[in-house]
Amino acid sequence: MNLDRLPRVSLSRLPTPLEDAPRLAAAAGVARVLIKRDDLTDLALGGNKVRKLEFLLGEALAQGADTIITTAAAQSNFLRLTAAASRRVGIHPVLVVRGTPDLVPQGNLLLMRVFGAEIHFVHTDDPYADSTITLMHALADRVRGRGGRPYVVHLATFSSGLASVGYVPAAFELAGQISAMKARADHVVVAVGSGTTQAGLLLGLRLAGIETHVLGVSVNTPAAALRELIAGQIRDAAALLGVPAAIVGECSIDITDAYIGPGYGIPTPDSAGAVRLAARTQGLLFDPIYTGKAWAAVEHGVRSGTIRREATVVFMHTGGAPNVFLHADAIAGDGVAGVTVPGR
Repeated sequence: MNLDRLPRVSLSRLPTPLEDAPRLAAAAGVARVLIKRDDLTDLALGGNKVRKLEFLLGEALAQGADTIITTAAAQSNFLRLTAAASRRVGIHPVLVVRGTPDLVPQGNLLLMRVFGAEIHFVHTDDPYADSTITLMHALADRVRGRGGRPYVVHLATFSSGLASVGYVPAAFELAGQISAMKARADHVVVAVGSGTTQAGLLLGLRLAGIETHVLGVSVNTPAAALRELIAGQIRDAAALLGVPAAIVGECSIDITDAYIGPGYGIPTPDSAGAVRLAARTQGLLFDPIYTGKAWAAVEHGVRSGTIRREATVVFMHTGGAPNVFLHADAIAGDGVAGVTVPGR
């Protein structure tokens, strides 16, 4: 691979742990659960986006950029981590946030402000809106006009190949940990927003010789559209690495959109229940927007038989802790101390 030829900055303490979660497994009714703790990537409360930012900011710095311009929702983990990572490497973060200026500064939006990001709001819920991309390029022109050097990132489209590359070494890391534990991985389950984590995992696992099933649990996008996006992301990442994209068959891109609920950023009863269950069985902090919905898919898979009870499930913990504090009412739910586990 061309991995070592790609510019990269160090933002994480790697490898992140792969931990047994026996009480969580018992509660779900599956033989074994291994949690890949990418919530422990160290930077600004951690999360999976740190691995991608190592390559995105690596390229930005290699191009001499002094400003990064990117976009996502108001409670985006990616924007929180972009703001923090930019400060760590000494460039200015400009964030185009889907939302309105009167939003209460809490959760991830609060942390963006704490890190001193320059924030511009756009009135759209569409993560692929042309108007957002147009605004980012206009802001880049403004930076150039004052003598600066901008680097523009759109995670799900023109930056997705490089972002996906971030999870190729993660897949090799995971494969080595599974081998060292003398374990197996019948299923790898991951929450999916932009698709780039699943794209990089699939490509990396196949390059590592691991043919395990990878289930992506969409949190915002219909499965058919996301499957097409991920196929393109795999092709782009493979081209950057100089490896054949065909090593990942398109039939292996497995996505479910059954756990989105009312929409992006809105907890469901199952995702809130997953937060309580992980906390009460293992002392793990899932979030109700990403990992909670992904865990709901694990539980349903066990009940429906698509995940066999004798299976080993590797669950990607992608972070998202700030979202927990935004949804106290949903998470508290049955929130009485002393609840017996399993059970919610």
